[in-house]
Amino acid sequence: MMLFGKQSIRRQLLFILVAFVLQVSAQTNCMPKADVKYLKSYWNAGVYTLTQPARYKTTDWLAAAGVTGSAVLLYSKDQQVFNFFDRQLSDDEANNYTLLSDLGGNGLLSLSVLGGMYWVGSSHSDCRLKEASLAGLQAFVLSAGAAWLVKSLAGRPRPYAGYDAHEWQGPFSGHDAFPSGHTTRAFAVATVLAGYYRDKPWVGITAFGLAAFTASGRLFSGEHWPSDVFVGMALGYVVGRGVLKFNQKLKRTTKNSSSASHLTFSPLIGPQQIGVMIQF
Repeated sequence: MMLFGKQSIRRQLLFILVAFVLQVSAQTNCMPKADVKYLKSYWNAGVYTLTQPARYKTTDWLAAAGVTGSAVLLYSKDQQVFNFFDRQLSDDEANNYTLLSDLGGNGLLSLSVLGGMYWVGSSHSDCRLKEASLAGLQAFVLSAGAAWLVKSLAGRPRPYAGYDAHEWQGPFSGHDAFPSGHTTRAFAVATVLAGYYRDKPWVGITAFGLAAFTASGRLFSGEHWPSDVFVGMALGYVVGRGVLKFNQKLKRTTKNSSSASHLTFSPLIGPQQIGVMIQF
């Protein structure tokens, strides 16, 4: 004996399909998204990153003091450390090394990886992968801007320019050694990716390993003083951390603001009844 006719079965299937589509749509609400709102968020992300010290805890200030002290100490030994790295490889070997190591900071590798992550994330409805790729792009752009600004204001000549290691030419002099832009961008992206995948240590190890490879190339090539590279690492980490925290805060805020109107749809089927159960 059939409890439902063909028409009733069709209704059941229709309700199940609608409930499934609505449920999937709710689960794939990724933040951020590649839209105009995302582009506008660059300004807010930059301000949030710039004002990070206002939210520092004691441990953050201690870490900042340690990094600053290390940078000052390295700066005092810049010429000696530079000479050490300069002796390790021949000119041809250094050029070949740099061709590979620079990929992590000039955008050819970083942007390709981030673009691939976004494509895979979109294809497989992987919100975390999409969010990490967009936040990584944000970190790349903002860190590039931060490095350019500091370079322009510092005006430190590169090692091959013929100046002493401790000579500075001042703002907008055309000299751009300090800090290393390649290193800054590489570490900014690595910080974001490692932050999004804390549960997968290999991601952070790989990302920071490639960033360190980029940093080493700037030393072996003789393009930068050692303190340029060290400060680039620190600046990249600071920018990446700010972008990471900004996007995490943005996602929490969006979730909280929409929690009151968040709906869950489930098919409801029983004897002589059919429908959709809505939970909110």
